[in-house]
Amino acid sequence: MRQTVNERAPTENVDLGRRAAPRQKRSQERINTIVAATKYLLENDGADAITTSSVAAQAGVPVSSVYRYFPNIYALHCTILDEFMLEAEAIISTILEDPEEQDWRISIFGMLNGLRQLVAGNPSYGAVFQLTLTTPELRVVRERWNLRLAAVLSHRWHKGMDGFHDGDPEVVARLTVEFYCAAEVLIFATRDRPEQAETYFNETLMALQRYLAPYLD
Repeated sequence: MRQTVNERAPTENVDLGRRAAPRQKRSQERINTIVAATKYLLENDGADAITTSSVAAQAGVPVSSVYRYFPNIYALHCTILDEFMLEAEAIISTILEDPEEQDWRISIFGMLNGLRQLVAGNPSYGAVFQLTLTTPELRVVRERWNLRLAAVLSHRWHKGMDGFHDGDPEVVARLTVEFYCAAEVLIFATRDRPEQAETYFNETLMALQRYLAPYLD
């Protein structure tokens, strides 16, 4: 059965979780092969090329093997997004928890630059992230990520770090994240034009600096 991310959401809830992880090494290797095939198709053929059949063909496995580990194509995308979140959180922790860094511009913008480099180095992350804007089944995943990132910033600012003052940390953090993530999609879309992508990124940082300065300066 052909299943693409362009289908309308069904009336019932879509299962976004991968099936229980197998203990056998061979099964885990097959899962890794399927995920790697999905990433390859995302990076080389685009999101529209992703079907269970195309993934199976690229991975060199039967379609039944894809369904054995992933209930639908959305679960595959969520697996890739989960990988992105884990790597992103490691970058965020490393930069924001640096005890020697006191200037909020360097720490916050360093975090955003780290996320940008992560997406630039892993085009499949950016491709799936774009899908979260247009695919009803994946919007909840994007919302979850935005909330997690905003929670990191609001927790930091609730403690008065970065000199935060005169504002609601949760509101400022949420708007910061929403603005940047929307800009990141645009930056990713222009990745084949590096100079333009760099301009968008710099303009994003400038806009965020002007927004955050009244609360952090």
